[in-house]
Amino acid sequence: MPMTACGSTRAAATTERARPPVNVTEFSLLFGAGLVAALWWWMVEARDRVNLVCREVCRDLELQRLDESVSLNRLRLARDGDWLGFERVYAFEFSVNGADRHPGEVCLRGALPLWVHLEHPDGAIHVDLHRADL
Repeated sequence: MPMTACGSTRAAATTERARPPVNVTEFSLLFGAGLVAALWWWMVEARDRVNLVCREVCRDLELQRLDESVSLNRLRLARDGDWLGFERVYAFEFSVNGADRHPGEVCLRGALPLWVHLEHPDGAIHVDLHRADL
């Protein structure tokens, strides 16, 4: 061991290195990527649920569902009693005879479908789903 000017010995350098502190930037990027992945999964699950609801309602009302797709129209925070969460309204299109197009909407509160609204040519149809078993 080398001697210092005062005659004391300096500790030998260790071969182990101390772990670097957690880099806040890397942690933030990983957290953000996880948040984006969770949000994407949440939206895909909701879209799949809405597709199922649209398919069942159109089948029950003997309507033809067009394009087999839905689009998110509205997203908002909603309160229902003690529950606070997101309410999403998705749009889709259906046809009565295959030659026409009419709009429809499905509302989800959280993961539960609340209602379906169809602009049928014979008059609007509104179906409450929060009491139905879908």
